[in-house]
Amino acid sequence: MAMPLSGQNLDATAELMKNLTEAPGPSGFEEAVREIVVREFDELGLDVQFDGLGSVLANGGYAADGPRVMVTAHLDEVGLMVQHITPDGFVRVKTLGGWLRQALPDQRWTILGRQGPVTGVSGIRTIHVTPGSQRDRVWSLEETFLDLGAASAAEVEAMGVRPGDGIAPQSDFVMLPNQRYAAKAWDDRVGLAVMLVAARRIRDEGIRIPADVVWVATTQEEIGLRGAQTAVALASPEIGISIEAGVSADFPGIGPTQAQERLGSGPGIFLLDSSMIPNRKFRDFFFDVATDVEIPLQSDVLTGYGEDGAEIQRF
Repeated sequence: MAMPLSGQNLDATAELMKNLTEAPGPSGFEEAVREIVVREFDELGLDVQFDGLGSVLANGGYAADGPRVMVTAHLDEVGLMVQHITPDGFVRVKTLGGWLRQALPDQRWTILGRQGPVTGVSGIRTIHVTPGSQRDRVWSLEETFLDLGAASAAEVEAMGVRPGDGIAPQSDFVMLPNQRYAAKAWDDRVGLAVMLVAARRIRDEGIRIPADVVWVATTQEEIGLRGAQTAVALASPEIGISIEAGVSADFPGIGPTQAQERLGSGPGIFLLDSSMIPNRKFRDFFFDVATDVEIPLQSDVLTGYGEDGAEIQRF
């Protein structure tokens, strides 16, 4: 069973992942996540700047005479946006990023209103009034609504909720058996955690990095890699490394023709996705280094995926 976090001592990395994943940050509304990232960079003593969309850039200052390397992970998660409020107080929504429609009903959500966060629940009709012919179908986005407990549009507006507000899923960070974790927004808060922990280790262990590294936390990746488009111009890299969440193949219904990575079998590298093919020499360099230091490096070849590395390639 899942283990409650109260009374447990999380290590520093798990605590960071908990804070990052529980923070609400749908595309364009990443303030809570950005605050955590900036605080971490400040504690490391790095020089922080921002681009016009809100991506965070932190100069590592490791070796100014080495190649300029942009290491990136994105701040945002898939979410929703308030489209309109019905006269009887329900909220209709549009998606931010890619959602399976069957994942939307019966969830708790955080609406990022102008007066603070507001909790809503996505509902569908009860089975008792749903015709048998409709009980197994996927409900469309147009049929999805959020219930805030309000009885009128005026009550919703009094809560500080209005069209255009961002909405994030509510989901607590949970420890599972076998050193597993469950949370929302692994894509890409796990990438942020890897980036921040790497920066910590470089400082704490005095690791020499023969490169001029700029750490970048991008905004709005889930709606078209928008933050990477603006951040790459400021970073001006010669080399780019995008840290992303992979697709686990050891899951019911997923086979090797869909994905190839397996949980717990080492980090993975995308050899193909819908937005890019990595540089072959750089790809081989990663595999050679992994072999030399005895790190199992998995590969993934798939479509239906895109990430910030594509914008770095276009620069």
